[in-house]
This record gives sequence, C-alpha cells and structure tokens, in this order.
Amino acid sequence: MYSQEQLQKLRDAYAKGVLSVELAGEKITFTSGAEMRRRIRDIESDLSGGGSGMTVSYATTGRGY
Repeated sequence: MYSQEQLQKLRDAYAKGVLSVELAGEKITFTSGAEMRRRIRDIESDLSGGGSGMTVSYATTGRGY
C-alpha cells in the first residue's frame, strides 16, 4: 500500500515543518505535526509488517502497600 519513497517524502516534509506533501499525484495536507507523526508511524508499521500498531493494556490493582 505504501512505499519507502512515500515514507521518506513525509519524513522530509515533517523535518522542514511543512504540513503539505504530494504523494502519488495527490496533495495531502495535515492539520498538525502530531497528525503527520501518527501517519509516519502508521506507514512505518505497515512497511515493517508490524500489524495495526495497536496495543492492549490491562489495569492492575493492589492493596497500596
């Protein structure tokens, strides 16, 4: 779905502080740097075969001492 080249373009744009980038002939504009970072992590996970990138946490309790 994604290519290493697309990932590098996003990384380069993020490093410059630019929130718009053209990928596969389509201009994409992010609303914030945080949104762009999330997309970069998603693509990295996809390219590495890491799955959905979601984690599950379970709460634990104790007696407090």
